[in-house]
Amino acid sequence: MTVREVYQKLVKARRPIDFFGDVNPDEVKKLYRKYGKIVHPDIARGDEKYIAEQAMSILNKLYSEAQKEYESGIYTITDTVDLYDMSTPLFEFEIDGTAHKFYEHFFRGEVADLYKGTNGEYIIFLKVATDPADNDLIDAEFKTLETLTHQSLPIVEKQIMVNDTSAIIMREVEGTPLPRLMEEYPKGVPAEHVMWMLERLFSIVGYLHYNKVVHGNIKAEHIIINKKNHNVSLLGFSLCITKADKPTAKYKVVNDIYTPPEVNSKAKVLPSADIYSVGKLAVLLLGGDANTNGMPISIDAKVRTFIRKLVNPNLSERPSDAWMLWDEVIKLRTDVFGADRFRTLE
Repeated sequence: MTVREVYQKLVKARRPIDFFGDVNPDEVKKLYRKYGKIVHPDIARGDEKYIAEQAMSILNKLYSEAQKEYESGIYTITDTVDLYDMSTPLFEFEIDGTAHKFYEHFFRGEVADLYKGTNGEYIIFLKVATDPADNDLIDAEFKTLETLTHQSLPIVEKQIMVNDTSAIIMREVEGTPLPRLMEEYPKGVPAEHVMWMLERLFSIVGYLHYNKVVHGNIKAEHIIINKKNHNVSLLGFSLCITKADKPTAKYKVVNDIYTPPEVNSKAKVLPSADIYSVGKLAVLLLGGDANTNGMPISIDAKVRTFIRKLVNPNLSERPSDAWMLWDEVIKLRTDVFGADRFRTLE
């Protein structure tokens, strides 16, 4: 295997068993030495040296975690709920007679922390405001998601108070966070797969806009992609705009890369702002530069033209109808890549 091939295998591993396999400690040690010889930075040349350094760092971490997991007897346990049951939670509480235990601080966003845990049956997340001053944003997110039903939206179960802060308990969204996916595909996801993902994205964005909701904060950190079926889940609704068709509606956040230039706290809320953000995600997925909208020349010209239309800085020339774009992307995918041939993203 080459340095790049080992690196690709390493970044896809969430736990040691994903990389080393179901083997005994002695075999893990042999595999560690085998791959260590391939990715050792001292023998790497040219631009592979940086990749080798990253690969060696991940390999060392996985090997260290493997040793710890063998010591605690959890190396071969693959079910996350069973794995949690053998660990000590960061905190826990009871709701309606059911213990809710949380084991990982999963993510910190603009207004909330996300913790991963279990209710004893399946994986759940707790989204809790970092400051009581933002309780209204968490309350609004729960109310919004409670009234919307779509396969690409998280399922919220309960709203509770944790000390003085508002929190939401929601079910796990299966898939790979987009930032992690980009680590697996540093040169970009194959364009055909990106087109399938765009179809899913326009479906959920079209559904939101139909219900007078503008997300207003679509970015890589709020996207989960299921590689088995290309489904794209959209998270991060704390700063969304409901009743977006009303004159009183206001944008609540500006992200330098993903937000179109016309957006500010006084601007009229328009669906085209979300379209622009989706376009930026497409550039990123294709291995392009989201700052300049540059995309690899290997991408079909028709695809690049379509994406550039989405990120047009001129509001009057940018599309605003997600459902029309949903139809257009299906036709474009068929034209460029042939009749629909669904393939799992490996």
